[in-house]
Amino acid sequence: MLLLDAPTATMYITDITHFLDEKGAILPRRGQAKIMVDFLTAAVAHATGGSQTGLQAPSCFKCKKALVEPTLAKDGAIYWACPRCKAEGRISNWENTLWDLRNDREHRS
Repeated sequence: MLLLDAPTATMYITDITHFLDEKGAILPRRGQAKIMVDFLTAAVAHATGGSQTGLQAPSCFKCKKALVEPTLAKDGAIYWACPRCKAEGRISNWENTLWDLRNDREHRS
């Protein structure tokens, strides 16, 4: 994960595979890394599942106060931004993880 500080916000640039084991399951079991990966996987599920899944948007892992609406960016990454604390990020390599719900959505259509 690359962390960029800006005058008003922090940008988290994350390759989600850095948090997964060789089978694709979540690797961190506790602590800040676990909190972060729980947020990232929820963001992937929300962004790829669409409104048809009924998934609530995840709460910001940093401030825990606001809901974050992750979206698919034009370059294929998932972009998220917290409206309260202004933290934001991009998630890459989320395709075909356990939280990529695009195939689930296609099967329901």
